[in-house]
Amino acid sequence: MTLFYLAIFIIAVLFVYNAYQKSALKPYNQSSLSGADLCVIDIRDYISAYRSPYPGAENIPLSYLSRTIKERFDCPEKILVVSDDKRGAKLAAKIIRKKRQQPIYYIKS
Repeated sequence: MTLFYLAIFIIAVLFVYNAYQKSALKPYNQSSLSGADLCVIDIRDYISAYRSPYPGAENIPLSYLSRTIKERFDCPEKILVVSDDKRGAKLAAKIIRKKRQQPIYYIKS
């Protein structure tokens, strides 16, 4: 009986770990990913994005992201979120994951 509970516990831990890995926001590492297979979304406000633009990024501020994702954003590649902080990147990843279930990377600028 103890072996049965141990097996259930191990399966539950593996399930939770797998779910966490899918939902985890991953930092962008240029050596592991090439820029060609990424859609880049800059979630900073318009002024910050204008003053220090990220090459190839589409500026969609965080407050407009949910509406834009529903209306017009369709990207078959992995997504890179450019953000001022990790908290904003996590919020953006949560919004994006409601529509797409692919890995989302972030970079602080």
